[in-house]
Amino acid sequence: MNEYPATVNVSPPHGHSPMYVMHKFFGRKQERLINHYIRTFTQDEGEIVLDPFCGSGVTLGETLRLKRKAIGVDINPISVFVTRNTLTFISGKKILEEFKAIENDLKNEISNLYKTTCSKCGKKVTAICFSWQDSNLYDKRYFCSQDGKRVEKTDFKDIEQYNGIRSYFENEFNNLNESSTYWFPKNPLYYSNGRAFLKKERYNHIHELFTKRNIASLALLLHRINQISPQDLRSSFLFAFSSMVHLASKMTPVRPTRPFSSSWIQPSYWYCPHNMESNVWELFERAIIGKQGLLKAKRDLNRKIQNIKKVNTFSELETSPNPTYFLINTDITRLTQIPENSVDYVITDPPYGHSIQYGELLYLWGSWLNVVNDYNETFQDEIIINHRQDKSISEYESLLKLALNKIYLTLKPDKFCTITFHSPNLTIRNLLYRSAIQTGFIFDELVFHAPARASAKSLLQPAGSQQGDFFFHFKKPLKKLKQVFQPITGEELEKWIVEIVKDIIVKEENPLPYNQIQNKLDPFLYEKLYKSKLLLNFNPKEVKKTLKKYIGIEFSLFENPDGKSKNDILWGLV
Repeated sequence: MNEYPATVNVSPPHGHSPMYVMHKFFGRKQERLINHYIRTFTQDEGEIVLDPFCGSGVTLGETLRLKRKAIGVDINPISVFVTRNTLTFISGKKILEEFKAIENDLKNEISNLYKTTCSKCGKKVTAICFSWQDSNLYDKRYFCSQDGKRVEKTDFKDIEQYNGIRSYFENEFNNLNESSTYWFPKNPLYYSNGRAFLKKERYNHIHELFTKRNIASLALLLHRINQISPQDLRSSFLFAFSSMVHLASKMTPVRPTRPFSSSWIQPSYWYCPHNMESNVWELFERAIIGKQGLLKAKRDLNRKIQNIKKVNTFSELETSPNPTYFLINTDITRLTQIPENSVDYVITDPPYGHSIQYGELLYLWGSWLNVVNDYNETFQDEIIINHRQDKSISEYESLLKLALNKIYLTLKPDKFCTITFHSPNLTIRNLLYRSAIQTGFIFDELVFHAPARASAKSLLQPAGSQQGDFFFHFKKPLKKLKQVFQPITGEELEKWIVEIVKDIIVKEENPLPYNQIQNKLDPFLYEKLYKSKLLLNFNPKEVKKTLKKYIGIEFSLFENPDGKSKNDILWGLV
């Protein structure tokens, strides 16, 4: 067998720049890798790069940074909102002036909702956050100028204050006539067919994800932001609001190592028994002037890309000087605005089957920004596997083929398409490969890249979570080829997997944990499949299930002497 693919370690892992990291997004890709591949597969400034599932806009940002022209397409209006605001420059002076005005109007009013007393010195202080245990107010976390940061149980005054806020909320914010000045979203966490969201637990509506105190604070803040003029400045402050609203929810767990902050760590609307109730003003202040805030993001954008122009048609994109981008909110399968054979390079990150329900998860931000009201109307064509929406794996593959066909048509002949994919499921990865080949693409290479750092989810599941990303590279031929592929049987595939894994372990000269084996296996497997003109026309078993059949025959399991998890097992040869 040949050496590992040459480009595996071509670009070291790297974190995100301030312009990208400001707003949470699911599955955001490493900008350094995206930048590397744009440089690799395009040669000249002004070439057109398309991302048909543009997500949070990293591809567009790196395309513009390299003085190419960018097209971003996404079915999700929140993706378009995040991308547009990521690429819109607002001067630091304007941001600070508006923030000071909002601070004068609202800081005291919101901060008073979080007032408490230092039990040690008796001073009035403002809580950084409270915590709730099983839906009961549990403790308060604050900074006292005399006694420093403290965590202590709430007392009857804290509970009495919250009950007063709840009564005020119900009278002023939640009246039955819907005449309150202060709007907040009450969108249901259900599809129009009456079934609950796939990724929801106890909550039934968006507003139930927040305490009454935080709903009131967020509604006050949103009302004030919506009064900002001009539109670009207002949009940027809505962007900052959106970037912190999930941190004010009940889905943020108390963390012993970071007792004064939290994050939304689960990609679902989950019930967290011991959760944070963070001070909304503190969150907003960080979202504007913090180390991952709006001010720093715009300064970073201005350092990297100046004079960005947004256009509304493909002809404008062609004739405009760099850096220019065209952003389209539509389903890629229905895209009509881009001519055939007009794009120089495609790099994208499509949905991974069922693992991340993008429409559902971005619905939280879309509800608060009031841009998503009817879930099904907005996301009925989302390419996803979701049994509660009656979207099967076969429908996912069918929609994926339609998307890839549209991508194929827009791409110029003899140009490349890179598809990055993050899924531990061999069946889903194979659907992507198979769909691309059947569309007419030539398979060029598959490369695995390690993550910049482990995710919160993967840290909770060190032995089972896919860490890192696969990058499939395909090429559009000069003329469409009549490629004939034969099906490979399950027995043949099993033999291939065992032989490839044995060879990997021999080359490494040491036993390996399963996730490393999985990451190294696919590049060899798909190269061999393509050269042999074979396709997996069935849903293959997970690799681990196949390998387990050969424990004691081909493979031995060893405890990792450095591992702390009982699942941290190394695979070696018999």
